[in-house]
Amino acid sequence: MKQLLLSYLNRGTELYDDPEKRHKILIINWFGTVGFSITFILGINAYLENNISLAITLLLSSILFFLSLQNHWLFLKQYRFETSSTLIQLSLITLMLYLVYSGGSNNTGPLWVFLVPPVMMFFGGLKGGLRNTLGFILCYCVIMFYPDDQLLQASYSYEFKTRVLYSLMTLTFLAGYYEYSRHQSFLHVKQLSEKFEQQARRDHLTNIPNRRAMMEQLSYEYARVVRNNNTMSILLIDVDYFKHVNDQYGHKYGDEVLVKLAKLFEGTLRKQDMISRWGGEEFLILLPLTPLNDAYEVAEKVRLTIKNHPIEYENTTIPITVSIGIGSADKDHTVDSAITRADEHLYQAKEGGRNCVYPQMAS
Repeated sequence: MKQLLLSYLNRGTELYDDPEKRHKILIINWFGTVGFSITFILGINAYLENNISLAITLLLSSILFFLSLQNHWLFLKQYRFETSSTLIQLSLITLMLYLVYSGGSNNTGPLWVFLVPPVMMFFGGLKGGLRNTLGFILCYCVIMFYPDDQLLQASYSYEFKTRVLYSLMTLTFLAGYYEYSRHQSFLHVKQLSEKFEQQARRDHLTNIPNRRAMMEQLSYEYARVVRNNNTMSILLIDVDYFKHVNDQYGHKYGDEVLVKLAKLFEGTLRKQDMISRWGGEEFLILLPLTPLNDAYEVAEKVRLTIKNHPIEYENTTIPITVSIGIGSADKDHTVDSAITRADEHLYQAKEGGRNCVYPQMAS
């Protein structure tokens, strides 16, 4: 039974990853269900006690709560929550004002108004919740303190009216502070999550995308290739004799070479291209919507740029060259096969003397 109830209340939350949207779905499910159930039961009870006007009001409210749920579930995938939340808020405010006016059962109706501030904050956030709650408080004051109680069906003492008002204002302040704190905490956690996610997708040394980020981008671009029947290419780059750099100058210099190479790559590539550190001294460049011939021209440009810009570090000049293998993917050749071909071509480039691009083509 417990599992069934939880499944019912969480209905639709699995459609979204955004915690704020999931929170709104859960609140609408929860409050819509509770609001419908309570007003329906109280409406039947009022009818049995022969309080027809109260029974009609409560049952109409239960219908509105039910309709808000139906609208919510019907348009769940379109994220049309605003209509449902507006229906719930209007239903609650109208019901509360009627209970203030009529007194409800044994003049206890006004005691229900303390539901208004937290519910308004839940659905409207701090700004919208304060606006709606202050609007309700204004209506409460007009009804309660109008001269000679002309707008009241029930009779309340002045002390009761003011105490309910002061309590309502205090609760509004507390609910507003809670909503503000909750939203600030949510933003802080979201910023931390985005920061950690970004860190997880970037190479800590060169600060360019890492292998994980590149694999995600490769999958995205390949889906576009298949959809539009295009071609994409990749360049697999290896730094020639990088081990010699580490052995001769030290790992500190080797790290600096990788950092400055990454900047050279970024400055050489086109806006639509993407560079990543593939592993060790290997880099992989994604060339979207680029056939093999054009990829060769880009590869040659990269190779010559690296060759003509030796790395300067601590008064030491380190000449660097790279070997590049090219692979292409289309609807008949997957990303994995393109990477495999690029790796094979890189091996042939290194076997052919390094500081070259393979396969070689006429530019």
